[in-house]
Amino acid sequence: MIRKLVQALLWCWLASNASAATLEGVTLPDTYTVDGQSLVLNGIGLRTLTIFNIKAYVAGLYLAQPSHDAQQILASPGHKVIVLQFLRAGSKERVERQYRAGEMVNCGEGGCDPSDEGDFERLVAAAPAVNVGDRSTYIFTPKGVRVYANDKLIGDFANRDLAYRLLAGFIGNHPPSQELRRQLLGLPAD
Repeated sequence: MIRKLVQALLWCWLASNASAATLEGVTLPDTYTVDGQSLVLNGIGLRTLTIFNIKAYVAGLYLAQPSHDAQQILASPGHKVIVLQFLRAGSKERVERQYRAGEMVNCGEGGCDPSDEGDFERLVAAAPAVNVGDRSTYIFTPKGVRVYANDKLIGDFANRDLAYRLLAGFIGNHPPSQELRRQLLGLPAD
Protein backbone atom coordinates (compact mmCIF):
# COMPACT_ATOMS: atom_id res chain seq x y z
CA MET A 1 0.00 0.00 0.00
CA ILE A 2 2.74 2.47 0.97
CA ARG A 3 4.72 1.52 -2.11
CA LYS A 4 1.73 2.29 -4.36
CA LEU A 5 1.21 5.61 -2.60
CA VAL A 6 4.88 6.53 -3.09
CA GLN A 7 4.68 5.52 -6.76
CA ALA A 8 1.53 7.62 -7.25
CA LEU A 9 3.14 10.64 -5.57
CA LEU A 10 6.30 10.23 -7.64
CA TRP A 11 4.25 9.97 -10.84
CA CYS A 12 2.31 13.16 -9.94
CA TRP A 13 5.54 15.00 -9.16
CA LEU A 14 7.15 13.89 -12.43
CA ALA A 15 4.02 14.74 -14.42
CA SER A 16 3.84 18.22 -12.89
CA ASN A 17 7.51 18.86 -13.71
CA ALA A 18 7.18 17.60 -17.28
CA SER A 19 4.94 20.38 -18.50
CA ALA A 20 5.95 23.57 -20.22
CA ALA A 21 6.07 26.85 -18.30
CA THR A 22 3.89 29.83 -19.16
CA LEU A 23 4.42 33.40 -18.01
CA GLU A 24 2.70 36.51 -19.36
CA GLY A 25 1.16 34.42 -22.15
CA VAL A 26 4.56 33.10 -23.30
CA THR A 27 4.99 29.35 -23.13
CA LEU A 28 8.48 27.89 -23.04
CA PRO A 29 8.99 24.14 -23.44
CA ASP A 30 10.32 22.13 -20.53
CA THR A 31 13.33 21.00 -22.58
CA TYR A 32 15.60 22.50 -25.22
CA THR A 33 17.82 20.31 -27.39
CA VAL A 34 21.15 21.74 -28.46
CA ASP A 35 23.97 19.88 -30.18
CA GLY A 36 22.23 16.56 -29.41
CA GLN A 37 21.92 17.30 -25.69
CA SER A 38 18.58 17.80 -23.96
CA LEU A 39 18.58 20.66 -21.46
CA VAL A 40 15.84 21.29 -18.89
CA LEU A 41 14.10 24.54 -18.10
CA ASN A 42 15.74 25.78 -14.90
CA GLY A 43 13.65 28.92 -14.50
CA ILE A 44 11.43 31.37 -16.35
CA GLY A 45 11.27 35.07 -15.57
CA LEU A 46 9.91 38.43 -16.60
CA ARG A 47 12.11 41.44 -17.39
CA THR A 48 10.46 44.74 -16.63
CA LEU A 49 11.77 48.21 -17.40
CA THR A 50 11.57 51.47 -15.45
CA ILE A 51 9.63 52.20 -12.30
CA PHE A 52 6.44 51.70 -14.33
CA ASN A 53 7.26 47.96 -14.73
CA ILE A 54 6.95 47.95 -18.50
CA LYS A 55 7.05 44.30 -19.56
CA ALA A 56 10.01 43.83 -21.94
CA TYR A 57 10.50 40.08 -22.34
CA VAL A 58 10.07 36.65 -20.83
CA ALA A 59 13.33 34.74 -20.39
CA GLY A 60 14.06 31.08 -19.81
CA LEU A 61 17.30 29.43 -18.66
CA TYR A 62 18.00 25.87 -19.80
CA LEU A 63 20.66 23.69 -18.15
CA ALA A 64 21.82 20.06 -18.29
CA GLN A 65 20.94 19.72 -14.59
CA PRO A 66 18.74 22.12 -12.60
CA SER A 67 20.70 24.42 -10.30
CA HIS A 68 20.02 27.41 -8.05
CA ASP A 69 23.73 28.29 -7.79
CA ALA A 70 24.71 31.06 -10.21
CA GLN A 71 28.44 30.63 -9.65
CA GLN A 72 28.25 26.87 -10.28
CA ILE A 73 26.25 27.49 -13.48
CA LEU A 74 28.70 30.13 -14.70
CA ALA A 75 31.69 27.89 -13.96
CA SER A 76 30.26 24.76 -15.56
CA PRO A 77 31.67 23.96 -19.03
CA GLY A 78 28.47 22.33 -20.34
CA HIS A 79 25.83 23.75 -22.64
CA LYS A 80 23.43 26.38 -21.34
CA VAL A 81 20.71 28.31 -23.18
CA ILE A 82 18.92 31.60 -22.53
CA VAL A 83 15.77 32.23 -24.56
CA LEU A 84 14.12 35.66 -24.64
CA GLN A 85 10.66 36.22 -26.09
CA PHE A 86 9.82 39.90 -26.44
CA LEU A 87 6.61 41.39 -25.11
CA ARG A 88 7.54 44.87 -26.28
CA ALA A 89 9.02 46.12 -29.53
CA GLY A 90 12.33 47.94 -29.55
CA SER A 91 14.28 49.78 -32.22
CA LYS A 92 17.79 48.70 -33.15
CA GLU A 93 19.08 51.72 -31.23
CA ARG A 94 17.16 50.65 -28.09
CA VAL A 95 18.52 47.10 -28.38
CA GLU A 96 22.06 48.46 -28.74
CA ARG A 97 21.55 50.71 -25.69
CA GLN A 98 20.46 47.70 -23.63
CA TYR A 99 23.58 45.73 -24.64
CA ARG A 100 25.80 48.70 -23.79
CA ALA A 101 24.04 49.32 -20.48
CA GLY A 102 24.63 45.68 -19.57
CA GLU A 103 28.27 45.97 -20.57
CA MET A 104 28.72 49.08 -18.43
CA VAL A 105 27.14 47.47 -15.38
CA ASN A 106 28.97 44.16 -15.74
CA CYS A 107 32.32 45.44 -16.98
CA GLY A 108 32.49 48.96 -15.58
CA GLU A 109 35.71 50.75 -16.32
CA GLY A 110 38.00 48.04 -17.70
CA GLY A 111 36.33 45.14 -15.87
CA CYS A 112 36.12 42.94 -18.97
CA ASP A 113 38.91 41.48 -21.02
CA PRO A 114 39.84 43.98 -23.77
CA SER A 115 40.02 41.07 -26.24
CA ASP A 116 36.22 40.71 -25.89
CA GLU A 117 35.60 44.18 -27.33
CA GLY A 118 35.76 43.19 -31.01
CA ASP A 119 33.33 40.28 -30.59
CA PHE A 120 31.03 42.39 -28.42
CA GLU A 121 30.94 45.14 -31.05
CA ARG A 122 30.14 42.57 -33.77
CA LEU A 123 27.29 41.23 -31.63
CA VAL A 124 25.87 44.71 -31.02
CA ALA A 125 26.14 45.56 -34.73
CA ALA A 126 24.34 42.33 -35.72
CA ALA A 127 21.53 42.64 -33.14
CA PRO A 128 18.31 43.61 -34.93
CA ALA A 129 15.35 45.64 -33.78
CA VAL A 130 12.74 43.48 -32.02
CA ASN A 131 9.00 43.19 -32.43
CA VAL A 132 6.44 41.73 -30.07
CA GLY A 133 6.78 37.94 -30.29
CA ASP A 134 10.37 37.97 -31.56
CA ARG A 135 12.79 35.57 -29.93
CA SER A 136 16.50 35.85 -29.13
CA THR A 137 18.45 32.73 -28.18
CA TYR A 138 21.90 32.55 -26.60
CA ILE A 139 23.49 29.10 -26.79
CA PHE A 140 26.48 28.84 -24.47
CA THR A 141 28.92 26.07 -25.36
CA PRO A 142 32.30 25.02 -23.98
CA LYS A 143 33.87 27.07 -26.82
CA GLY A 144 31.81 30.27 -26.64
CA VAL A 145 28.36 31.49 -27.58
CA ARG A 146 26.03 31.40 -30.57
CA VAL A 147 23.37 34.10 -30.78
CA TYR A 148 20.15 33.76 -32.78
CA ALA A 149 17.41 36.25 -33.62
CA ASN A 150 14.21 34.43 -34.56
CA ASP A 151 16.19 31.25 -35.29
CA LYS A 152 18.60 33.10 -37.61
CA LEU A 153 22.25 32.95 -36.51
CA ILE A 154 23.52 36.51 -36.01
CA GLY A 155 26.80 35.64 -34.29
CA ASP A 156 29.01 32.66 -33.48
CA PHE A 157 31.78 33.66 -31.10
CA ALA A 158 34.56 31.28 -30.09
CA ASN A 159 35.15 33.44 -27.05
CA ARG A 160 34.58 31.79 -23.66
CA ASP A 161 35.04 35.03 -21.74
CA LEU A 162 32.40 36.82 -23.82
CA ALA A 163 30.05 33.86 -23.28
CA TYR A 164 30.68 34.01 -19.54
CA ARG A 165 30.03 37.78 -19.47
CA LEU A 166 26.79 37.46 -21.46
CA LEU A 167 25.45 34.71 -19.18
CA ALA A 168 26.61 36.61 -16.09
CA GLY A 169 24.63 39.55 -17.43
CA PHE A 170 21.49 37.52 -16.66
CA ILE A 171 22.39 35.52 -13.53
CA GLY A 172 25.60 37.06 -12.19
CA ASN A 173 26.09 39.80 -9.60
CA HIS A 174 24.71 42.58 -11.83
CA PRO A 175 21.66 41.22 -13.67
CA PRO A 176 19.08 43.41 -15.41
CA SER A 177 16.96 42.90 -12.27
CA GLN A 178 17.33 40.83 -9.13
CA GLU A 179 13.82 39.48 -9.66
CA LEU A 180 14.68 38.16 -13.13
CA ARG A 181 17.87 36.58 -11.76
CA ARG A 182 15.91 34.91 -8.94
CA GLN A 183 13.34 33.55 -11.40
CA LEU A 184 15.93 32.19 -13.86
CA LEU A 185 17.73 30.46 -10.99
CA GLY A 186 14.43 28.93 -9.87
CA LEU A 187 14.73 30.46 -6.41
CA PRO A 188 11.65 31.09 -4.25
CA ALA A 189 10.31 34.63 -3.85
CA ASP A 190 11.62 36.53 -0.85
